[in-house]
Amino acid sequence: MSAFDSELSFARDVAGLGGRIAMGHFGRGPARRKKADGTWVTEADWAVEAQIRLRIARTWPGHNVLGEEEGLTAAGGGPPRSGAPTWVVDPIDGTDNYLAGIPVWAILIGLRTGNQTVLGVCHAPALGESYDAARGAGARMNGSSIAVDPLEELAEATVFAAGPESFDAPGLSDFYGRLVRASRRSRGFADFWGHMLVARGAGHVMVEPEMNLWDVAALEPIVREAGGRITGLDGNAWKDGGGCLTTSGPLHEQVLGLVAGAP
Repeated sequence: MSAFDSELSFARDVAGLGGRIAMGHFGRGPARRKKADGTWVTEADWAVEAQIRLRIARTWPGHNVLGEEEGLTAAGGGPPRSGAPTWVVDPIDGTDNYLAGIPVWAILIGLRTGNQTVLGVCHAPALGESYDAARGAGARMNGSSIAVDPLEELAEATVFAAGPESFDAPGLSDFYGRLVRASRRSRGFADFWGHMLVARGAGHVMVEPEMNLWDVAALEPIVREAGGRITGLDGNAWKDGGGCLTTSGPLHEQVLGLVAGAP
């Protein structure tokens, strides 16, 4: 049981709704445009976020919503309410995959109170995978409990990361090289999936050089409730716009040492 059972049930429901809307456009060449930051947005992103916002406004009218496409508002629109719980929505995490017909994309929904995310849902309908967690209530995949693999040797670890080119601009290419060489194997599973693979024990390290709040909020409680660690690349609590490191726990300090340039 959790203090957030009602909210988590709601988040699972609306993530499922978003998944059904997104699947209706998947593989059908949805209308798209490039945003100012150079990333793609599709008609599916807009439709998913709009419907989730509508459901939040009806069910939690005193809350706020932060969505990737529409920004931060009160649940029913207008300026956000000071101090109100905030739903954080990424309508389609992995839009490039979505457009390419690759099934690695998800609807992400988190709820934050103060500066803490207290629940998260990561629904990947094209993969047939749905993850959720609430503070103090454990983490699940498709309704079954999940936990990290507490491996202690980086040399035996499986590492997931965004593409190597993404580490160039933040000046992290050397770190990426050190990490890959120090591990047993590496795979390029970016976006939500690498973090969820670590949470369910299918790998041990996931790193991305730059992420936004809507990319991370839903993932944090799932990783933590599964027994893992998720921080910025400096080892402190993750900050909006910064790099993100998820590990199964025992390897965290070893990876942070590689960020700092330690051999």
